[in-house]
Amino acid sequence: MLRFALLLTVIMALGLPASAQQARQMLNGMRSEKGLGQVQPSPRLEKAAMAHAMDMSRNGFFSHKGSDGSQVMTRVRRTGYGPCVVAENIAHGQRSLTEVMAAWANSKGHRRNMLNKRVTEYGLVKAPGNYWVMVLATSGC
Repeated sequence: MLRFALLLTVIMALGLPASAQQARQMLNGMRSEKGLGQVQPSPRLEKAAMAHAMDMSRNGFFSHKGSDGSQVMTRVRRTGYGPCVVAENIAHGQRSLTEVMAAWANSKGHRRNMLNKRVTEYGLVKAPGNYWVMVLATSGC
């Protein structure tokens, strides 16, 4: 946690823009501190995350349940991804990657999702109105 906190502090102090590389470094930094394997970005998980983030943004709600009643497992399967493990973090209002990652890192449930030893891939997106969704999963166990 110390290295993750240090990375967040440096990024915030420098005012660096968020990037996919930074997201991967932050997430894998947290995992590394706990002796966990790295996770890789997945276009299909990103697609599932974006579908939900845009749904919340367009329809003005904040929930793990989609406006069509869907849960994360259904949304991930719709992309053609065959998950055996899936978790979802959502956030609303944070303006930067650093802010949302810090919020999730300081939330027991969200942190547990990011440190799940069974996940191997993730998708992370931000939709208009500062709706954030991270989907973490493993396919075909």
